[in-house]
Amino acid sequence: MNWKEQFAEIEKTFGVHAKLDWKPATALARKVIADHPNDVEAYVRVIYLLHNIVLEEETINSEHNYMAGLLKQYFDESQKKFSDNTEYLFFIGKILWIAEWYFGQDDDKLGMEMQKKAVELEPNNILYEWAYRLSVKGDVVHEYLACRIITNETSIVNWLKSKGFPGEYVLEHLEVSKKRYEENTSQKLRAAD
Repeated sequence: MNWKEQFAEIEKTFGVHAKLDWKPATALARKVIADHPNDVEAYVRVIYLLHNIVLEEETINSEHNYMAGLLKQYFDESQKKFSDNTEYLFFIGKILWIAEWYFGQDDDKLGMEMQKKAVELEPNNILYEWAYRLSVKGDVVHEYLACRIITNETSIVNWLKSKGFPGEYVLEHLEVSKKRYEENTSQKLRAAD
């Protein structure tokens, strides 16, 4: 079983709300980074894994603190390595909006900057544009873009599905944006009648 399959097995345990032994997950995260130190997907998946465990799962304090430390360490390492990688900027910029203090941030400014940079580096990438616009207060274009992505961009949807938990997380947000777009469009049509 390769590391991505091993991650998928661990990700299936998310949300069980029982005290699980997260030591194997931590050991796998450390091994994946050690074996793939220049793989952006490895860092993204490890960061999402650790972030989810520290934020959402039941852990004992010492385990929690250790994983929070690893999360910050891998974030710092990855930021130095992948600061111009659009995939990294997109995924990490997206997660930096949630519990940014685990990443050593006081606010969501860095997440916004990362998402903006991904769009600047790949201005024709509709997924990156959607993520950036979702973060801009008052911007409703993201809803239209989400609808377009889910409806017409199967290659993007399939790419996200191949990224494990980080991709699933983004797909959930796309679906929410798409639903809002459809509801707003439907309301406008009813109001026009």
